[in-house]
Formats: sequence, C-alpha cells, structure tokens
Amino acid sequence: MIDGLRVTWRGLENLRYNGYAYVWTNLAFVVLCLPLITAPAAWSALCRVGYLAHTDPSEADLSAFWQAFRRNLWRALPWGVGNALFGFVNVSNLIAYARVDSLLVTVLMAVWFVAGIVWLGVLLFTWPMYYAMAAPSVWGATRNAVVMVLRNPLMMLTLLAVLAVLAVISTLLIAAWLLLTWSAFAAIGNAAVRDRVEAYIGRHAA
Repeated sequence: MIDGLRVTWRGLENLRYNGYAYVWTNLAFVVLCLPLITAPAAWSALCRVGYLAHTDPSEADLSAFWQAFRRNLWRALPWGVGNALFGFVNVSNLIAYARVDSLLVTVLMAVWFVAGIVWLGVLLFTWPMYYAMAAPSVWGATRNAVVMVLRNPLMMLTLLAVLAVLAVISTLLIAAWLLLTWSAFAAIGNAAVRDRVEAYIGRHAA
C-alpha cells in the first residue's frame, strides 16, 4: 500500500511540474480516441509523453506525442483489440454469473476478478514498460506488465483505488477528463514502472 501511495505522489508531482505538456497531450488523446481504432496508439503516445516527462522533461511535448502516435498506430492496434476482447469477455462473465450461487461459480468469479485486476494493470503498465525496455516489444512489455501486477498486488490495488477516486472526481468536474485525467493515469503508470525498475536494479546491484 505504501508503495502505491508513493508512486501516486511521484506521478502527480510529475504532472504538476509538467502540466503544460500533459494538458495539450491529454486533449490530443481525447480527440484521437473518438475514432476507436486509433485509441490504442493514442494511449501509447500519451504514455510516451509521460515517460519523457519523468526522464527528459524538455522533450515531453506535443511533438513527441505525434511521433509516438504515428510510430505505434499499427503496432498498438492488435494490443488494443486483444485487451478490448479480453475485457469484454471477463466483465461479461462477472455480470452474467453474479447471481449464481454455487462453489464452482464462486471460484470462477474469484479467478475472473483477479484476471480483471491483471487486465487493468496491463492497460496501465504496458506502454510505460515498453518505453523503459532496452529492446522494446509490445509482447514483452505486456508480459512484464502482467509479472509486475502479480508481484505487487497491494501496490496495484492501491493504484486502482486512487485511479477510481480520480475518475469519480473527473466525472463530477467533467472538464478534467478533457484536460488532465488521462495524463494523470499515464503519469502514475510511468511512476509505478520506474519505481519497480529502480527497485529491481537496486536489488541486483547490491
């Protein structure tokens, strides 16, 4: 839990220091999500800006967003379609069997619930992980995102709680979705990945 709160603070502080870049790229992300086919690449581009805001703030701008968007337009599409299908099936199962009372269904509901948490972690961490890799690949980043969630369940649950609070606040203040909320998600996702990568390097350097 402490890890989750720490990376949340780290991500929000980065958002505060680089607000100008985040606001403009958040707007670009929202526009590019309107045709759903471009949403995965738009998310990858927003995460790219978040990554640069943590590592090289002078390069975190709308130009970096467009470069990443163009580069990942087709690369991100299969990832996005796969995640959309998985999420649809998983949520459908949870809804369809919510009122069924049996031991088997209870076990399956627990499995689907855990799978849903891992799925949300994949959405949040894959692209920050992709940009943090020395030899990036979408499949490798997705696999690493799954491992990260499974190794850090309390941190993941804390982050989901934080993101849920941000989502509720943004729904009450609807302009926040247009200006900052998605960028906040990207900033926090990048902060979490950087925190875990730094912890891994620290353990192996000792």
